[in-house]
Amino acid sequence: MTHRERVINAIEFKPIDKIALECDVNAVAIYEHGEKIRELFKTIEGDFTPISDEKFTMPSPEDFDRDGNYSRSNVDEFGITWEYKIFGIQGHPVKRPLDDWSKLEEYQFPYPKALTEGDSELKALKAEYAKLKSNGFFIKRGWVGFLQQTTALRKFEDVLMDIYCQDEHLYKLTDMLFEKSKIDIENLIKSDVDCIQFGDDFGMQETMMFSPEVFRDFYKPRFKELIKPIKKAGKKVHFHSCGHIKPILEDFKEIGVDSIWPQLTAYDLKELAAMCKDLQLAIAIHPDRSGITDGTPDYVKRKMYEYAEIFRPMEGGSWLYLEVDNGFPYENIEAMVEVIKELNR
Repeated sequence: MTHRERVINAIEFKPIDKIALECDVNAVAIYEHGEKIRELFKTIEGDFTPISDEKFTMPSPEDFDRDGNYSRSNVDEFGITWEYKIFGIQGHPVKRPLDDWSKLEEYQFPYPKALTEGDSELKALKAEYAKLKSNGFFIKRGWVGFLQQTTALRKFEDVLMDIYCQDEHLYKLTDMLFEKSKIDIENLIKSDVDCIQFGDDFGMQETMMFSPEVFRDFYKPRFKELIKPIKKAGKKVHFHSCGHIKPILEDFKEIGVDSIWPQLTAYDLKELAAMCKDLQLAIAIHPDRSGITDGTPDYVKRKMYEYAEIFRPMEGGSWLYLEVDNGFPYENIEAMVEVIKELNR
């Protein structure tokens, strides 16, 4: 079974020969653990992409303040100023261009270029993905969403009020994001990926950020329209959403989502596994970050075996997503890898 076949079977709830793996060796992993982390991950073959040999740019002395704390900032294409306090980890918006709605009229929205067959960028992407597919890998790309981008452009609490008050400015901005997403999706389809990823955090620890009815009225129709061409092209749809979003999982399936990346700690895992099996909504099993950071290797092993027992990945319907965050003890990462090897023997 090729990597690609294994992932497709996992998404389609068909048996697989060994647990499907998505492995991410990122900049913070190399920064904290060096090349040994890359060599460790190479001992378990990922199915989405090969373990990258990318050489990351490490922090320089000017990236730290006088107290030795990492501190960087930059302005992105949306005009948002981001502050980074941990190397390799997502920052926080500290200056947002649309905190005042009166600035929306003159705001220069960064629409992407719609790629055509003659564009060198598209040719390069198609060649890159074709090579990966020829080596059997499953190609998942993109990050499409509304709420997270809106709360980077505008204060979080104000956005929630805008949603409930049905503010016309919010509708206009969301329409802009919708048009941008249409172009992004069209470009991804043309580049011939296997799966397009969406991402918006709609949940909190025990409930949704707003009612399911708000999601169904405002966001669901927009996601549905964006997903239509993806499904028409025969591609898969993967959706990441942190927090408890159980009330809208059926809605996800209805609009064409094939798999989800949930925040496992927000759920009763047995209940989540049973519900997703009934819906035929596959799950990317992302081990609990806090447990890996603060737990012992024995704790990590127990959790990994628990995930395997509950989600039964060999039967299809799930895969393991492994990434290294800041503060992960190396021995805990080794414990994760060791369990995967044992499960796949």
